[in-house]
Amino acid sequence: MKLVDRLRALDTSSDLISLLDQLRTLLIVHFAREQLPDGFYEALGERADDRRDEIQTLVEDHGAILSSINTLIEDAKASDAGSEGDMLARVSRLVEQLHDHELREHHFADDVMGRGAASGG
Repeated sequence: MKLVDRLRALDTSSDLISLLDQLRTLLIVHFAREQLPDGFYEALGERADDRRDEIQTLVEDHGAILSSINTLIEDAKASDAGSEGDMLARVSRLVEQLHDHELREHHFADDVMGRGAASGG
């Protein structure tokens, strides 16, 4: 089962910190591959220089997602983290945030790659 699916299926917070730590590690590597020179975003930018603002928004999403994960981990470790239900609701919002980012990223890439193919680029 994919890590995000395991987070989505949580009904108690017992494994929460471990799963969030794993997700953070995976996303740091994933986001770095997209953002590094010669990475995915640079390739998209070369095909759609006029849409670099959209790429910048996707990069900013990465920071926001990692910040959300870090805050969740810190709060889950704190003794006054709130109710388990509140934590699980926040995890659900994080999963939706990540899902929304991935959808926008895929839509953007499909649009750019389709445009590049249509223009012969």
